[in-house]
Formats: sequence, C-alpha cells, structure tokens
Amino acid sequence: MYWSKYNVVIPHGDKYALINPLAGSFDIADKDEIQALRDGIADMDLMDYAVSRGYIYDDEQQEKAALDAAYSEFQDIMATSQTQVLLIPTYDCNFSCIYCYESGVAGRSGIISREAVDAFFDDMEYRLGDEAVRPYITLFGGEPLLNRPGQKDIIAYTIDKAADNAYEIAVVTNGYYLADYLDILSRAHIREIQVTLDGPPEVHNRRRRLKGGQDSFDTIMEGIAAAIDKGMPINLRVVTDKDNINDLPRLADILEHRGWLDLPPERFKVQIGRNYDPFNCFGNNDSLMDRAQLWADYTELSHQYPILKKFHQPEFKGLKQAIETGSMYAPTFDTCPAGKKEWVYDLYGDIYGCTAASGREEYKLGTYFPESKIFEDRLEPWRRRDILHIEQCASCPVGMVCGGGCGVMAHQRSGEVLAPDCEPIADIWESALKYYDI
Repeated sequence: MYWSKYNVVIPHGDKYALINPLAGSFDIADKDEIQALRDGIADMDLMDYAVSRGYIYDDEQQEKAALDAAYSEFQDIMATSQTQVLLIPTYDCNFSCIYCYESGVAGRSGIISREAVDAFFDDMEYRLGDEAVRPYITLFGGEPLLNRPGQKDIIAYTIDKAADNAYEIAVVTNGYYLADYLDILSRAHIREIQVTLDGPPEVHNRRRRLKGGQDSFDTIMEGIAAAIDKGMPINLRVVTDKDNINDLPRLADILEHRGWLDLPPERFKVQIGRNYDPFNCFGNNDSLMDRAQLWADYTELSHQYPILKKFHQPEFKGLKQAIETGSMYAPTFDTCPAGKKEWVYDLYGDIYGCTAASGREEYKLGTYFPESKIFEDRLEPWRRRDILHIEQCASCPVGMVCGGGCGVMAHQRSGEVLAPDCEPIADIWESALKYYDI
C-alpha cells in the first residue's frame, strides 16, 4: 500500500487532522491510526476507509492516474469558467491611500477616449467571443467613478455598450462618488460593486483620505446605502494589516447597526483583503501580515467578538467547505488567472494580465488600440503557469490548494514567471480547526 504524498497531517490537541487536497478529503484521526496507515498495518476497516478517501493508493502509479484525472477536470472547469476583463478608464484617483500599489505607476493620467472604448469591445469580442461563458467587464482604476468633466460621459457610454452587448458589469471603486453614478450604473446588469472600508471612521480616514486630506468614511457610507436601496450588490472589501485588524469588530458593529450583515450574500458581503506590497510602494512593511498570521489573528478575534463570524467567515483555503461537508473543492492547479481568465485593458490601448501588473511596461502583454496585437513571447509563460510547470510546486503536498500563488509576486522575487509564490497553507488550516472548534 502507498501513503499518498499529498497527505497533510496537522497536530490538533490530542488528535490529528488528515487532509488530502488531491482527493479533497478531510478527517480527524488519532496518532495510532495515522501511524498504522503510514506503516500499512491498519485493520481492514480503517484501511478500506483510507483507500476510499484517497489517503492510500495501491502504488504511486495509481496516484499519478488520479492526479492526471484531476488536472484534466481542472482544465475543463477553467475552459467553462467566466473570464474577467478589466477596463481602466483612468489611472487618476481622488484618494491618497497609504498602501496604494499604483503609486509606483508614474506619469499616467487622462481619460479613455470613445475610440478606445469601441476598440476595447471589438478586441474583446474578437479574442474572447467564442468562450463557453460570456466574459464580464470590471471597471477598475485609478478610480473609475471620478466626478469630473468627461468621465461621467465616457462611463455612461461604456455602460450602455456593455448593456447592448449583454456583458455583465462589476465596478471596483473607492465609493466616494458612488451615489453620483447610480443612475448610470442602473442601466447595466451589475454583477457587484466593490467598495473599500478599512475600519471605523477614524481608522478608515487615517488610511484612505482624499488627496486634499479630507475624510472619506461618511460619504462612502452614504454611497453604499444608496446603492443597497437600489438593490445593487455590494462587496465590501477591508484591506487588512497589523494596523487595523483589531478594529474590525467595531466596523462589524457599524454594519450590523445598519442592518447590512442581515442582507443575503448576493446583496451584501464582506471580503477581507490582505494588505500586500508587490512593488515596495507601502511605507510601513512592518505592518504587513502573511495569510497565516492574518487568519490566526482573525480566528482569535472571532472568539472574542462573535459578531465577526457574521461579518466574514473565512474560506481557510478550502477547509471551511471540508469541515462543513466532509469534502474540499476540486484541486486547484493554478491560482494566477493572468493572461488566461483575467485581462486588463487600460486607457492607453495597452493589455496586461492582471490588476497587479497594470500600468507597468515590463508586464505588458499586448495592445488593443490603435493596433490589436498580443505579444506571444511574453504571454507564453503566463499561459503555462500552473503547479505542474513550476518545478518547486509539482510535488508539493499543498500545491493543489496554493496553486502556485501570485505570478507577479513570484516574478518580483525571482525574476521568473514560472516560479512559486508559496502560501502557508498548513498554518491557515490550523487556524480553521481553531475557528471551528474542531
């Protein structure tokens, strides 16, 4: 009998969590059961159960066949999943957030032209029109909803073209002028509106001020309330680090008082985004947290402040589903959608693979205006990027959960796209066991 190389054993009190991402299995076992399975001397009932759960194979070749089947299934899922195409109508922004990664994109200003918007739709239809599921468009920035001459008109023009061509629209906005755009946005099929709040008023206003130094919290809250009243789905994002994580319970109380945490998730949800700094734009990297620390701290806070379990329930890299259902989601061989299931078009006619790369010449993958052209030599490593093409990831026990991480982060560290950006998966799973009091 063969002990799967994808088995992960996590000590938890006097028990052990046994997890296999290839099989999607999760169980709690004691020390003797784990050792018996490792040694191939478990009793027949336990051995049969372990085989059925994918912890034990006849041999390595049988496991390899399961891996090949899972990879084929993953490719099928990717082929039928929806592509996100982001449009940056401007890199300009009215905020001076302390952690903005686009602060390193210098000298890029202006508003997209109608000709470029027309070319955007033409290029998207030409390159992605045959996909199994119609892509959706996300308005990104900079700040796409600036209230200034010309910008409202071009956003309205874009929204109307999207509606005419049956594209869903998502918006990533700081929310300051959201209320001013609701009539325009109501003309589209809105998938979601992502707005960022980084804590209660004094915390948020310290981190996300207007460029003139003014506060932004109250105006953003008014915009969110107006959007909710119109039935538009809100994805509230909280950019989190050591400086504001302990303030999340107070933000949760504010949202609870508004009644927003009682709305169904298709109308209102909270997303916790880890503050990270791929291009060294943030001035205080001592405040950054890796994901293991983020979810360990959040778990501890959730036990102290139960409102946080209503505010946001972490996925814990698939273990939430495993704990609730007994099975994880299908193996993920790639968590970097750049150049595959995500594209970014900017106002200058340039194409990038993802938002982290946008506006940076070294990550440009092509153009759509005035000429439509993909730089195949640049795109090729992004297309190939998955854990079976990254040497360090190919046999990693948690590779099918980590998926190789972020390609931009990997490239920044190593100079290579086909390099790992490792995630502390086992540590995150340990937090999940504590979160759910397993």
